Amino acid sequence: MIIKECRFNFDECEKILKNKIKEIGEIFAEIDHSKNAKNVGISLPKDKVIIFGNPKVGTLLMEQNIEVSIDLPLRVAIWEKDGKTFVEARMPSEIAREYGITHEIIKKMDEAVNYVISSVT
Repeated sequence: MIIKECRFNFDECEKILKNKIKEIGEIFAEIDHSKNAKNVGISLPKDKVIIFGNPKVGTLLMEQNIEVSIDLPLRVAIWEKDGKTFVEARMPSEIAREYGITHEIIKKMDEAVNYVISSVT
């Protein structure tokens, strides 16, 4: 698991992350936890999860062990705490290890996640 403080405010961090993700794959969904909390009358600092990946790559892992599909596509979380913005992601190699997957593509997946995270930290 990677948790790092962003160099940018929440909105700028989100914008940069999305642009970098689009360079390596696609964004499949976004969960806005703070918006969902507000909709039920609860206050939560800004908190979003971006679900992203590359179907050609993720499918290679699912071919080795279909059970990994619960942890794919990949996710990156962005949240605010104490006036700072943070990002969090699980590394593909960490996920693959849990499922006994050893495909050579995992190294490139880790590099892609590091590329995205390092763009804002």
